[in-house]
Amino acid sequence: MEALLAKRRQKIREQAEHLQQLSYYITTTKIIIFRPQLSDVVMKSLGKKYRTDEQSGCSPNGTETQGKTDTGVKAEEDCDIPEDTQPSEEEEAQLQKQKADILLRSQAVFSDVQDEFCDVKKILSRFEEWRGCYSDSYHSAYISLCLPKLLNPIIRHQLLAWNPLKDASGDIENLPWFTAVETFCHGHGHEELELTDRQTLSNVIEKTVLPKITAFVQLVWDPMSLHQSVCLTDVCHRLREDYSIFEGEQSKPVKTLIEAVVGRLRSCVDEDVFIPLYPKKFLEDRSSPQSCFRDQQFWMAIKLLGNMGKWDLLLPESVLKELMLEKLMNRYLMITLCSQTLSNNDVHACKKIADSLPLSWLRGENVCLPQLQSFRNHLVQKVHTICKQQPPEDPNTRSAVVEVLQILSRVRCHDQIMAIAEKYHYEDVIYSHQLLNQEETE
Repeated sequence: MEALLAKRRQKIREQAEHLQQLSYYITTTKIIIFRPQLSDVVMKSLGKKYRTDEQSGCSPNGTETQGKTDTGVKAEEDCDIPEDTQPSEEEEAQLQKQKADILLRSQAVFSDVQDEFCDVKKILSRFEEWRGCYSDSYHSAYISLCLPKLLNPIIRHQLLAWNPLKDASGDIENLPWFTAVETFCHGHGHEELELTDRQTLSNVIEKTVLPKITAFVQLVWDPMSLHQSVCLTDVCHRLREDYSIFEGEQSKPVKTLIEAVVGRLRSCVDEDVFIPLYPKKFLEDRSSPQSCFRDQQFWMAIKLLGNMGKWDLLLPESVLKELMLEKLMNRYLMITLCSQTLSNNDVHACKKIADSLPLSWLRGENVCLPQLQSFRNHLVQKVHTICKQQPPEDPNTRSAVVEVLQILSRVRCHDQIMAIAEKYHYEDVIYSHQLLNQEETE
């Protein structure tokens, strides 16, 4: 994956350099106006890379993209979000071949071990017998603390083919070791076991599953990938909700995983997010290579913002706010929004940004977060601009304003909503769209 990420970053750097040179030549020599016969020459020499990537089916960032969905059509609201980076067919085939070879060789790991010493269910049956016949001795030996380390090699062997970036969290629960440990910890539905044994399953997960997830985060996970981020966060949320992982006082494996996730997200913001600045005349031409590249990079950043938001309740809130709001949104996204060169996509982009913010930050609030003040001001100014261009009572104006007010409602800017409604006589909209009671519609 590191090679794939390095390739993507290199492609972006190369394309940025080509477009920067193209912008420089067009600006300094004015060849498009005075020497139109040279325009094609420059476009071919400096813009060749951009057009070649488009024709070959690559995304404008120079990477392979994920195949089309079964319907062949992306949802309208997601039409601007770039698809996930994928390895080429040759790279994927090589990866699958290596994986198959590893799984084949792994079958010999316990070939010289008797079943009663490498089968989790049979091992735990011995401890269950001990617990039933000699309870005092069993608990005096602190068996619940020893079991995770004892079972670790066997469980890791069964987890060898499991990929938290592709597989659902339920796949773990279908493995033989999980059923055996769960039955041992919670009994057969009628026993009342000691608290220490009920915690064994969570302890086993922390000491076996979490290190596996951490390794994938450090070595394989691409934070820009929507599919990988959805799978990974779904697994972690499931572990938090069902087994109290990430809750209360955090163990060393949990802290290590959190540090790995934060490190990858921070690295992605610093090394992968790049939204270039070009003269306005290039960006106003929606078909220019500069405009297409800038928009591609802008929507990549919005995609990353949405992926980050999926870590709500898993990462420390202060850290997630720093990464999402201070580093990504205010440092990159707001500059592009305030440039007023997104045309009709402006409101759509604002809606995607607002939808990416975790609901836990907004529930019970009627004032927007301090880090969202620039975003709030941009939306308010957008309403004033709309109402200046067209009469406020015009149906089209009303519809456009309502769309912006709904975004303001999403980020809890109630005072601004009231002020706009009073100024442009939209009081009825507040109640018809429940703009001050957004939590009831979420």
